[in-house]
Amino acid sequence: MSALAPAAPVPEFRSYRRFVSLSVLLFVSLGSAYLLVSVGTTIYRRRHAVPTGAQVSEPLGAGEVAGCYDELDDVTRALQKHLENFHHLLGGYDPDVAQRWSEEGSVWRRQWAELGRRCRFSQPRLAAPRKPFEEMVAAYDELGQTQTAFTQALVRYGRDQAPRLDRIRARIQKIGARLSAAPATGEPVP
Repeated sequence: MSALAPAAPVPEFRSYRRFVSLSVLLFVSLGSAYLLVSVGTTIYRRRHAVPTGAQVSEPLGAGEVAGCYDELDDVTRALQKHLENFHHLLGGYDPDVAQRWSEEGSVWRRQWAELGRRCRFSQPRLAAPRKPFEEMVAAYDELGQTQTAFTQALVRYGRDQAPRLDRIRARIQKIGARLSAAPATGEPVP
C-alpha cells in the first residue's frame, strides 16, 4: 500500500448545484400551483356566474352604459358559442354530451341573469333611460327568449325526431350487414 491516501473529492460546485436544484424545485412548484389554481378557477367559473362589477347607479353614467354594453356583447357571444355546439346532440343520443350541453346552458343562463341584475335590465327605470340603454334592454330580453326557444326546439327534436333517426340508422345498418354477408355472385339479395 502506498503511503499516500486517496484524496477526498473537492466540493467544487456544491453551492452552485444546490442553487440550481432549489431553483428548479421552486419553478416546478410554482408552475404546479399555478396550474391547479387555473383549473380550479375555470371549473368554478363554469358553474357559477362571476359578477363583473357593482350594480349600476340610477342616473346612468356613460361608463356604466359602456360597461353594460361590453357585458351584453360577451353574453351574446357566449350564447352563440353555446348554440353552435348543439350539433353534437344531433348525431345520436349520448347522455354525457347532452349533460354537458345542458350545463353550458345553465351557466349561460346564470351569466345572463347576473348581467340583468347588475345592469338593472329587468327593473323599471326611475330616470329616463337613454336610447342605447333601451336598445340594450330589448336585446337582453331577446337573448333570453332566443335561448329558451332554441332549447325548447331542441328538446322537441330529441323527443320527436331523434328516435326516428335512430330507427332509420339501425335499419340502414341491418341492410348493410345483409349486403356484406351476401355472396357477390350477382344473385338477388333476400
